[in-house]
Amino acid sequence: MKQLLLLLLLGFLLLQNSEAQKPEPIYSFARVQMPLTWYKEQAQAWKNEVDKNPKNANAWYNYYRVNRNLLYHDTTDKRSREDRDKSIYQLVDKMGKQIPNTYEYNLCKWMAGGNDFSLLPYLKKADELGQGRYEYLDNMINWGEIERNIAKRDLYCKKWFDLGQVSAGMLYYNFNVLKGTPPNAILVTCGDNDTYPIWILQSQGIRRDVTVINTSLIHIDDYRTKIFKELGIEETLSEKDQNGTLSQDSYTQFNHALIKCLAGNKKNYPVQVALTTTGHNVFTEKIQENLYLTGLSYSYSPEPLDNVALLKRNFEQVYTLDYLENAFYTEISVDRVKEINRNYMVPMLKLFDHYKAAGDASHETWISQKLKAVSKGTEDETEIKKHID
Repeated sequence: MKQLLLLLLLGFLLLQNSEAQKPEPIYSFARVQMPLTWYKEQAQAWKNEVDKNPKNANAWYNYYRVNRNLLYHDTTDKRSREDRDKSIYQLVDKMGKQIPNTYEYNLCKWMAGGNDFSLLPYLKKADELGQGRYEYLDNMINWGEIERNIAKRDLYCKKWFDLGQVSAGMLYYNFNVLKGTPPNAILVTCGDNDTYPIWILQSQGIRRDVTVINTSLIHIDDYRTKIFKELGIEETLSEKDQNGTLSQDSYTQFNHALIKCLAGNKKNYPVQVALTTTGHNVFTEKIQENLYLTGLSYSYSPEPLDNVALLKRNFEQVYTLDYLENAFYTEISVDRVKEINRNYMVPMLKLFDHYKAAGDASHETWISQKLKAVSKGTEDETEIKKHID
């Protein structure tokens, strides 16, 4: 009897392990973020698939993606960054030996290079082989933007949109970001979910007057030269020191100076800093006194600004907010949308306090309902309710 129980327990554990190791599609962190343990399990699961069939291009692609995700987010990996990067390059080299003429290999070869334009033939090959696929489109959009070929950027934005692989919630959020910026604004963004949706909206004809400056892409020298020339920015901004060396100090100084440098444009375009960017303190810590909250972005202004009036205008007259309470669409990035929507809370709380102090009961009730909607199911929900009640 004891031996039978042990066998049953062993069978149960093996079943659990087999279920845990079932390979699942790996998406970028911009779309879905899972616990670290899940990615580690998936790395082994996809390795098993690759070992089982080394010609399985889909298995190789997901094996690459899960290792790429771990590269940037596995805090338990104590290898140096150089060794971790090397392991990714080695993985891609193995792909090249097994599936050299596939969409998956060519895309991963380009991605591993990190916008190294000597590898551009691989991206072009992925584009040729990837019709009907969406995973490579952000790279094609980057290529168009870096070249300042807006027609190319628009083309691939529209392809991404038409494939139905863009988060509706991200589009709504960034629609409000765009609509709340002044004419011809320079908008500083920092990631995938506050940049690509804006370019996709612009490809649909929405607020094409706004120039997006992504804080990662702006570090590319040739690109920065092009866009600074367009904006009439004469100041030279480099992430290298006087000796031509890239150091942590010179990199930090570059980021400190970026927004002020953009504000020096000769066309007098206003500069807006997306709330998503302010989470990266290095860009804003030196200019806090010049940032005025006007909605889902801050206005940079050396002079005092009546931001409360702008805040009220954006929320009362400009923003589309009904979707926060009644979202009649299927969302592909539920958790990520919930996360980005938390940015609504700070300006909404400012407005709530303003309406309460002004005795504006109708607007106070209106904004409190929106606050409850965006905080529902988040770690902020209890504190928001306490503040309101």
